[in-house]
This record gives sequence, structure tokens and C-alpha cells, in this order.
Amino acid sequence: MRFKLYFELENPEIPIQYRKNIISFFKLALSEYNEQYYKKFYNEKDPIIKDYTFSTYFKKTKIQEEKIILEDKQFELNISVENYETAIILYNSFNKQKNKKFALNRNSWILKNISMIMEKEITSDKIAIKFQSPLCVRNRENNKDFYYSSKHKEFEDVLKINIKQQLKITNLPETIVNDFKITPINPKKIVVKFYEKCLECSTGTFEISGNKELLTYLYKARNAEANIQQDLECFK
Repeated sequence: MRFKLYFELENPEIPIQYRKNIISFFKLALSEYNEQYYKKFYNEKDPIIKDYTFSTYFKKTKIQEEKIILEDKQFELNISVENYETAIILYNSFNKQKNKKFALNRNSWILKNISMIMEKEITSDKIAIKFQSPLCVRNRENNKDFYYSSKHKEFEDVLKINIKQQLKITNLPETIVNDFKITPINPKKIVVKFYEKCLECSTGTFEISGNKELLTYLYKARNAEANIQQDLECFK
């Protein structure tokens, strides 16, 4: 299930670490809608696996020190959810926040509208994806986190480990990841600053192949930020 949130800022700028603000908005929306649901997804510092993801869309932007200057006061948030129950919880939580001011540092935003986005059925075992937001692949060793872009030789192996972790909240067997492949077509390495950490990530175009159920799950739960091509015919 996919939907789009339309926001209006008080001033046409947003912190360069805006993802922290978006997560804070998620937490506020869930806690005000139902404390039980808040704890289901954000229980203090518990590492809870989510079955949803988000990406942002800004019009023309300009980076200025620790903030992003926007062309106008509007931006969009794309939400993709694999589980229907979770989707309803999130939708109702966000809907309750419509037309309320959400405070930022010297700024604020208001959720103006929500619209549903049509999903496409995946019928092929090979698709091409174009990431609009970074793909973050993390490996944890000796209590330290390491982040890999597609430039690293360990990229695919660590990504498969990440996917297997995600599948623990589904009914899909981890073995379906064994045949998963990801091939860079036109990749780009970027560095994202998040909670004072600099994370090496990937954007660009990739081809992924494997079990159709797995590709469908990744499309719904992990790829809100992707334009997907199926048999090289683009759909969004």
C-alpha cells in the first residue's frame, strides 16, 4: 500500500538532517493516535524492524551549510507499506495530524493532504529500479556499524544479510534470498549525514532479480523511493 503526504513549510527551508524530523513526526503521529501502536514501532531504543519505508521529494533545492533551501514551501513524503494493517495504522495516524502545526527548529510544517498511490503487480523475476532516495546497506561487527555503497565488493552479500533480517517479520523464508542478485546499471555513491553520522549509501539505477514474492515484498516494503521498471517498461 502506498500513499503520499503533502506538506507546507512556514519558511522555504529544511534542516539538512531532515530525516530526524520526519521520524519525530512519525513518532508524534503514532503516539497521539494510539500509544500501543507507538510502542509497536518505536519502543524507546529497541531495534524494531519496520515493514514500511519513506522517501521525500523536494523541488529545486540549494544546500546552504546545515540547511536545504527550497524553491517553494511545499514538499512531499512518499510512504510504502508491505502490511495492510500497518498501512491503515499509519494512514489514520497521519490523517489525525492534518492541518496541525509541527514545530521545527525556527520553522514548522503542516500536513495539508494525503493521497493514495496505485501499486503495480510484479510478474517478472527481473526488474530495474531507480532509487530516488539512498539505499543504505549496513553491516555490524564488534558493536560497530559499517555502511557499504555499491562500490564495495561486499555490497551484495551484506545487502542479502539485511534483507534476511527484514524477512523475520514476514512469512517468507530466508532461503528465497539465496538467489537474489543486484547489478549496478548506473550507480552513484553518496554520503548521507544522519544523527551526526556520515553514511555511505547508493543511488542510481540497478537491476535486481530473484524470487517474485521477494521482489514484490521489496517493492512494497523497501522501495517507496524507487521508480520500478518491469521488463524495462517503466512504471512508478
